[in-house]
Amino acid sequence: MAPAISISPNRYSAQVPAHRFQQGGRDVYYFALDMATLDGLLPQRIDDTVVREANRRLTPSHARNIQDYLETSPNWLLGAMLLGIAPDALEFEPYETELYGKDFGELRIRTNRANTMRIFDGQHRRRAIQDTLDRMSNDERNADKLSELQQSAVPIVLYAEEDIKALRQMFSDASKTKRIEGNVVTRFDQRDAFNRAAMHLYDASSLFKGRVEIERTTVARSGRSLLAINQLAQTLKTMAVGHDRRVSRERNYEYMQDIDSLYQHCLVWSDKFMPATRQEYAGLVSGEIANEDIPYWRTVSLAYSATFIQILAGSYHVWCTDNADWEPLAEFIQTAVLEPGGGRGTLLVDAGAMAPGDTSLISRRQEVAGAIRYIVQKAKEANL
Repeated sequence: MAPAISISPNRYSAQVPAHRFQQGGRDVYYFALDMATLDGLLPQRIDDTVVREANRRLTPSHARNIQDYLETSPNWLLGAMLLGIAPDALEFEPYETELYGKDFGELRIRTNRANTMRIFDGQHRRRAIQDTLDRMSNDERNADKLSELQQSAVPIVLYAEEDIKALRQMFSDASKTKRIEGNVVTRFDQRDAFNRAAMHLYDASSLFKGRVEIERTTVARSGRSLLAINQLAQTLKTMAVGHDRRVSRERNYEYMQDIDSLYQHCLVWSDKFMPATRQEYAGLVSGEIANEDIPYWRTVSLAYSATFIQILAGSYHVWCTDNADWEPLAEFIQTAVLEPGGGRGTLLVDAGAMAPGDTSLISRRQEVAGAIRYIVQKAKEANL
């Protein structure tokens, strides 16, 4: 049954089929509103300069990201919006049939200036929906998409609660839900070209197949993997576009349109360039180094550091931007000594990626960026 908006707003703002249940001692009502109805019923544009009522300050860029997602994704989804309202603004009439019992019925909502619904989780979705409908209403080319969105519905969870302090606590409680971990995002979000490339290498790369951690966001010192899957996705992005560079939505679309070329580019880096740079990688590909030996080699070689692999990816990108042939860079890195000590060279210390006397790499962005520049410069000097 579609929500029915009363023609007499002085009495009811909305009449809608709903499921009533209890949560935390409060009555809660669950229903759905199509976007056109939602845009007319829910609180309007929220001030983005202050923390107001039961919400954090609105971040316009976050709302715009949701707006872009709604406008460009054909199979989009939005989670339920959570709202509170005074209990006396609600009337619930159960259907009281054998099928539905007393938990399903018609919810009548009365709102006015003194008694409004307050969003405590979903304000960015609310802003994005409003801005999307407004923008598309002014462009005839979006008529089909506008019609589709207006007829689509968003779930609403309405709490019979008007106390601002209680709503703020509910917002805080709802926000404590654990964020989706990076390894899960990489595995599941296949709209990102580099997530797809990482999963492709996980299956097809001679170097990384069987050596990528997919259950955690980092690799334990005792682990038999080189990188976690989210680290591999970020490393491939560094290899393709450069260290600390963002991939725009348009650029990601271009990579997705020619995903096989991206796969091939990544495989050249992983299965040709990487084994040519260090015996530690060549040994894994040839089988001279077994996966069960990786924990030991991690204690004696910085080549098994995720930061060093990131530096290699960034160096490859910078070098190949100016040179089609990556082999001179690989040869320079292969002959360099990574770890200081015993009178040997100190490439990573000189590059600023490692403090003198230390045994681990510095992973801060500026040190990684400096090391990439240093290694490429020294490789160029060695090939003059």
